[in-house]
Amino acid sequence: MCTVHSRKTRKVITLNNLNQPIGPTKEDVREFGSFLGTLARTATLCLLDILIWRKMDTKDDLWTYTKLKYDIPEAAKIWTLFSIGNAWRRHKSQLEKDHYDAYQNDEVQMAKRPDYIPEYQFKELLKYWSSDKLQRSSEINKENRKKLTDPHTAGKTSFAVIRNELEKTKERVSHKEMFVATRSRKPGRAYKHSDENTTSKIAEMEKIETQQSVDGSQSVDAFSSVMGPEHLGRLRLYGRGVTKTTLKGKVGHFMSTSNATNDTVQEMQERIRKMEEQMKEQKRTIRQEITADVIAQLQRAGLINQNILATLSILSLEEATSAPQAANQLIRRPSTGSNNQGGELEVGDKSDKDLT
Repeated sequence: MCTVHSRKTRKVITLNNLNQPIGPTKEDVREFGSFLGTLARTATLCLLDILIWRKMDTKDDLWTYTKLKYDIPEAAKIWTLFSIGNAWRRHKSQLEKDHYDAYQNDEVQMAKRPDYIPEYQFKELLKYWSSDKLQRSSEINKENRKKLTDPHTAGKTSFAVIRNELEKTKERVSHKEMFVATRSRKPGRAYKHSDENTTSKIAEMEKIETQQSVDGSQSVDAFSSVMGPEHLGRLRLYGRGVTKTTLKGKVGHFMSTSNATNDTVQEMQERIRKMEEQMKEQKRTIRQEITADVIAQLQRAGLINQNILATLSILSLEEATSAPQAANQLIRRPSTGSNNQGGELEVGDKSDKDLT
């Protein structure tokens, strides 16, 4: 991460239509996530004596610094700060485990204080960790954590990136397909938890899908049937920062989620193409109008012949806008049948003859 913080150029980050980072490559997204983690662990940016994330008053500074290192759309600000907040909470949890739970008293805990955390912040943390309220909350959270099953195996690869990869080959990715993709295990690798329960649930989902295929019905979502309905808060399998409100108005438009950036570029290219066509049409119209006007003036002046008419008909827009000057260089007074005789007539010349 030192190279990221020290570099002078900004790396581009692209988003999907839910404003989640997905590229340009998954490696770029992983690096970006790690970068945000370093911000969460920087005590001067994410103060540890502020105990609730929503009260953190350095969020604008965090976003400004992020924009210095990455060329990322403004639409990603909410996701970015949400991610830093999650990393900040995980960091505090790890600090509690390593520097509070591991030692018996405040004296030893203070002696083991990490150097990068100011003393006044660490004292506030110790006071917070030792409070009865936090202790009760901690016990409840530990029990709830034990109830969680089917942990994902995606590691540092975000669900948004995984969904984006799947949508490159499929118009729409089902919840069941995302569940399988984020729970897949590499052969030969040892895992902390058994996946027997996960495998059983996937088999149930496949059974439901098979039956629906036979019946020709798609009325039931296999994932929801097995895993239960969604609860309040973020949606499962969409990744960080996505809620029902976020998806409102987007459900059913999955074709564009596979590569929102490419789709945006294509839309811009199509708009540019149409604009160019309109400009060409406008040029033709303007050219015709100017040519017709110039010819009419020349005809009234009695200074038109077939050669001039042919020349004016092929003038470009640039030539047309200066048609009176250009045409004037071609005009010679006719030798007969005119009140004007002699050499060329310059536009703006004050002749002693009235041409009207």
